[in-house]
Amino acid sequence: MNKIFKYSMMFAAALAFTMGFTSCSDDDNDEHVGTFNSNELKEVNADYVDNTVVATYRNLADYNKQLVADINAMSDDAGVAKACETWKQSRKWWEFSEAFLFGAAGDYALDPHTDTWPFDKKQFESYMKLYKDLELGGEGEENELATDNINDAITNGQNLTGFHAVEYLIFRNGEARHFADMTHNEIYFAKAAAQDLYLSSLKLVSAWGGSVSADEQALLDEVEFKSSINYGENFKNAGNAGSTYSTVVLASKEIIAGANDIIGEVRDSKIGAPATGEDVNYIESPHAHNSIQDFYDNIMSVKHALYGGCTVDGTTPEAKSLIGICLKNDKTKAAAQNVMTNLENALSKISSMKKPFVLYYTDQSAKDAMEALDGLEESLNTLNDLLD
Repeated sequence: MNKIFKYSMMFAAALAFTMGFTSCSDDDNDEHVGTFNSNELKEVNADYVDNTVVATYRNLADYNKQLVADINAMSDDAGVAKACETWKQSRKWWEFSEAFLFGAAGDYALDPHTDTWPFDKKQFESYMKLYKDLELGGEGEENELATDNINDAITNGQNLTGFHAVEYLIFRNGEARHFADMTHNEIYFAKAAAQDLYLSSLKLVSAWGGSVSADEQALLDEVEFKSSINYGENFKNAGNAGSTYSTVVLASKEIIAGANDIIGEVRDSKIGAPATGEDVNYIESPHAHNSIQDFYDNIMSVKHALYGGCTVDGTTPEAKSLIGICLKNDKTKAAAQNVMTNLENALSKISSMKKPFVLYYTDQSAKDAMEALDGLEESLNTLNDLLD
C-alpha cells in the first residue's frame, strides 16, 4: 500500500478501551441487528479473524522467516535466486493482507513500515557511498557507529525498509542480481531489512491474537512490543462491553470497508497514478517486475476477506463467510452474486494487463482493469447498504 502515511496512529484510542471482554448471553444469540441476526454475523466475524486475518499473517511471518534464512545464506547466484523466489512468496502473503489494514497494520504504522514505495534509492546510495570504506556489522568504533546508523534507518524509517528495500537489493530488471555485483554493505543491509520485515510480521500475528513461538516472543520482548489491544478478540466481541465496535454489524461491515480501501488503492494509485500520468514513477515492485502480481494478489485479499479462508480456490464461498451468508438471504442474494461476478471480472482484467507494468503502464489494459475495479467497488457498496 502507498505509504505517505494514509493511516493515522490510534494508540490513544486503543488504550482507552479496557481489555476485559464480556460474553454475550445465550438470549442474545438470535437478536436481529438488521438483515442478519447477531449469531450469524458473530460466526462470520470469528471465522474472518481466525481463518483469514490471523492465518494470513501467520503465513506471512513464516515466509519472512524463510526469507531471512535465504538472504543470510546467500553466497552465489543460486543463493540470490532462491532468496528472490522466497521474496515473491512472502510478498504474496503481504498483498493477501491488504484488505484488512484497518487494524494493527495501520494503528502501529506497520503498513507503511513494511510496504513504502518507491524505495528511496538516492538516500540509500548516499549511505553506501558514505560507508563504502567501512564494514557494516564489523568490529571497530567507526564500523559500529555506521552499523547503528543503518540499523536505525531500517528500524525506524519508512523509505529505506520493508519489502522494497529487500527487492531493490536482490533484484534488477525483473531478474535476480549476480552475487558478485553485491557489496558487503548491500548484503548487510538486505539481511537487516529482511530481519526487520520478519519482526513486523510477528507484531501483526501477536496483535491479532495469533500464536507465536517462544523464540518469536523473545524477539517481540526484545523490542518491547505488546499490543495495547487484542484486535482479534476486539473484532469477535463486537457489540459487547470493551469492544471498539458498538454493534456486531459494524464489525461485519468493516470487512467490506477494508476490501473497498484496497480496491480504491489499486485502482487510483497503484495502477491509476502511473496510468493517468499523475506520477509515472509511482510504480510498485518495479525491480522485481512484480507489479501486476501485486495488484492481482491485492484483489485476492478481497476475495479471501469476503469468501472466507486465506487460500480461496474457485468461486465457492465458505458457508460462514460474509458472501456465504449473503447468498442464503433473499434480501442480499442478488447483490452478493453481483459482487462475485465483478470480483472475477476484476481479477481477469488485472491478469490480462500487459507485462511488465513498469514498461507498459499506459497500455489500455491498465485502464480496463481500473474500470473493472470501479464495478467491483460499486457492487460492494450496494451489498454494504443491505446489511443494515
